[in-house]
Amino acid sequence: MRNAATVRAEAAPSGPLGDRARRVRYVWRALSRQRLPAAALGLLLVLALGAVFARSILPLHPNVMSADTLMPMSSAHPLGSDYLGRDVMTRVVYGIRASFLVGLSVAGIAMSAGLIVGLVAGYYGGWGEHLLMRVADALLILPGFFLALLVAYLFGGRLFSVIILLGFTGWPQIARIARAEVLSLKTTEFVESARAVGASNRRIVFREILPNALPPVLAMMALLTSYGILSEASLSFLGVGDPNVISLGGMLTNGLQYATTAWWVPTFPGAAIFLLVLLLNIVGDGLSIALNPQARQLRMGAGRS
Repeated sequence: MRNAATVRAEAAPSGPLGDRARRVRYVWRALSRQRLPAAALGLLLVLALGAVFARSILPLHPNVMSADTLMPMSSAHPLGSDYLGRDVMTRVVYGIRASFLVGLSVAGIAMSAGLIVGLVAGYYGGWGEHLLMRVADALLILPGFFLALLVAYLFGGRLFSVIILLGFTGWPQIARIARAEVLSLKTTEFVESARAVGASNRRIVFREILPNALPPVLAMMALLTSYGILSEASLSFLGVGDPNVISLGGMLTNGLQYATTAWWVPTFPGAAIFLLVLLLNIVGDGLSIALNPQARQLRMGAGRS
């Protein structure tokens, strides 16, 4: 007769999804085999490290003004200086730091809230599921950016408020994906086996269902991060961002008037926004393929042909 430990071990999903460390290695190998997403991820990590340690590696302060106004690229100012004599490269790096902060925070809030709602709605069902999904549908109808624009215009675009609002409007997509995964997983054999040995609903949800529902949700992480970066940059470009934060969007809008006389002032902040969003979308596509075995097999088959 099998004991509870044996049944519980058999209840765990087999293969790459059965072990957390093996699952991470499996996804990493699948992502690293894709040259473009792997290169994009590497470049993102370099940019993130540069932004985090900007104070240590950059000699100039982003807000220090000098007499070198609108100076072209030189050894003193590798990307030139702006209309107040501030170093453009230093400000771009600090702007990238703010962009990462906003993007990752928005993605983290949206994923946390969406996963909780999706897990609860999908596993327990009933009137609670109906209510939560109708709330999600209502928020999906609302244009998140324009709601953030309205709130920023009326109450000020403080960075913390922008992050909370963008994260709040981004969770419904995650909730719908998580709910669909839970609905397909809660009747599987390993979940039924865990339920048969007396596992609590909490253990089943967080130890059995959640790890297997994460892959399609994780693929949305990069897209939510780029959504947060673009939204914050757009708010700053429109003049309703946080004035106390060095923002790429704010640098872009302040430098547009010098586009013909000092092209580097608006060009490099705009290029930084474009590069961040492009790299995140490439990584997101790579994660989607790495976390979806069917898509990966189709791509490999197309590559062979």
